[in-house]
Amino acid sequence: MHIRAFEVQNYKGFRDLQLVELAPLTLFYGENSSGKSALLRLLPWIAESMKDERPGPILDGSVGRDALWNDLAHITRSRHPLEVTVSWVSTQKASWAFRGGELPGSCELKSILLNGARGQVWHLEDDGDGEWQGRGKVVSGLLPEPDMGKWISNAGCQRSEFQLDVQWLQGIRVAVPRVEKGHASAPGTLPSTGEGVARFLYHWARQARSDNERKAIDFIRNFFSNLGFELGVTDVAPSFFRLDVAPIANPSASINLVDTGEGLTQVLAPLVALARAAYGLGPRLVCLEQPELHLHTDAQRALAESISSAVAAGAQVLIETHSEVLLAAVQLAVAGQHQQIKGKDVALYWVERRGDPVSIARRVPFDDRGQLGGSWPLDAFGDLLQLKGELLKAQRSAS
Repeated sequence: MHIRAFEVQNYKGFRDLQLVELAPLTLFYGENSSGKSALLRLLPWIAESMKDERPGPILDGSVGRDALWNDLAHITRSRHPLEVTVSWVSTQKASWAFRGGELPGSCELKSILLNGARGQVWHLEDDGDGEWQGRGKVVSGLLPEPDMGKWISNAGCQRSEFQLDVQWLQGIRVAVPRVEKGHASAPGTLPSTGEGVARFLYHWARQARSDNERKAIDFIRNFFSNLGFELGVTDVAPSFFRLDVAPIANPSASINLVDTGEGLTQVLAPLVALARAAYGLGPRLVCLEQPELHLHTDAQRALAESISSAVAAGAQVLIETHSEVLLAAVQLAVAGQHQQIKGKDVALYWVERRGDPVSIARRVPFDDRGQLGGSWPLDAFGDLLQLKGELLKAQRSAS
């Protein structure tokens, strides 16, 4: 189920209430340390906390990274609660308030507010002693315990209506091994580091049991085909394989994918995450940090086409990036002759930090011609133009 929006207040640099309306494809742009990654990791953090049986939030997981309360709350408002609201495309909405705990640096769940079916509202408050309104420990993760009767009575729906399943990939993924061991079945999950990503390709290419798995491997191969390569899975020993690429024009000149450089190995995990989301093989919601890392311009354009194809197939994608090329390629996917997605399918945010220090995210209008509205900063990518201008000046002075 897609997410319509999320709201956050007193979270890292975002002191004031921030509403982020999501589209099938949402892009976060901004300078370093502006808050892009914080926004992108919010839903994965909430999802990770919801899945853990301990009353949340979970800070010792892959997203939380052992953060302390002072790492989460805005520097000027550590005594105020951190508030998060997630709205689904249906009527469901969940709000949480977190506060600093009794132990130094700890963080605990203060309250839960659920807006369920038919306008029903379910509110729970921690009295401060771990007892939820005197009724004991009735919370698992970030939701009330799975008592079906209580859920139907208080929220008018099942607990599953509030589930949040997210695939998050961090900016730096682990290297793809030169040789990988195959398993009898496809991996169940894709870690945020991308570890074991090649096993998905091995399973889809050799043991695909459904049309969607065959579509997934074709999705990956289409990316490489757009760059003039053919991606193959080669056995090297019983149960061991490697990934090879070869020029389409010269199939015999294949090399190990590892030897192509970092770009084509780093992008493999984002491609697999997109394929799983597009064809119902994994979480439909995908959060990607710098998926274009180490990719040349033509490969970034191919990646944008893959992203657009995944969105058109039903994935919901959030991306944090600095790439002007990726943005231009998304604009082309909207405005091009073979329009893959429409302007309404894209939400573009410029994230910036003011001197307060307070971060804000401003949504930029995006139409069906791929044009950006006036709230897009004129100097968003001005550094490159300035650098070229200084170079030209220096060259003229030297002549």
